[in-house]
Amino acid sequence: MPQPTDDQLAVWKQLQWATALIMVRFRRDLAGSGLSLEEFDVLIHLASAPSGTLPLHQLTASMVVADTLSRSGITRLLDRMERDGLIRRTTSRHDRRRFDVTLTRQGQRRFEQVWPGHADGIGRYFVKPLTQHDISELGRILGDLIQANENQPS
Repeated sequence: MPQPTDDQLAVWKQLQWATALIMVRFRRDLAGSGLSLEEFDVLIHLASAPSGTLPLHQLTASMVVADTLSRSGITRLLDRMERDGLIRRTTSRHDRRRFDVTLTRQGQRRFEQVWPGHADGIGRYFVKPLTQHDISELGRILGDLIQANENQPS
């Protein structure tokens, strides 16, 4: 494969910079409401699950920030969230060697408290600067990138 051109590298750097800027804003906003980005990442995935429960391996695979945490870091995160009453871990009914993670009522209430501010941030940091055409094109482009990279060997 040929080396990226200067223009391609410039766009790559812009994508990284835009993502970093937005994530810093989300971290700051969430910290103001008493949650880390990592905790919110867990809550949003569990709140979106139909039963409020996900297998641990599925939860960690879907988390946006999972790649920034070691295996022990994820364990400590979940330990803290369980201690705070936001989640519960149980042995999987389907495979006793695995665990399921469930959103508690307290975790659901916490998510519902924080979600409106986070949704507002999505509007301010992502939606407002773009046109609907931009969002549609970006969705198509990101979908292509996800599809090209999702099932590739590491």
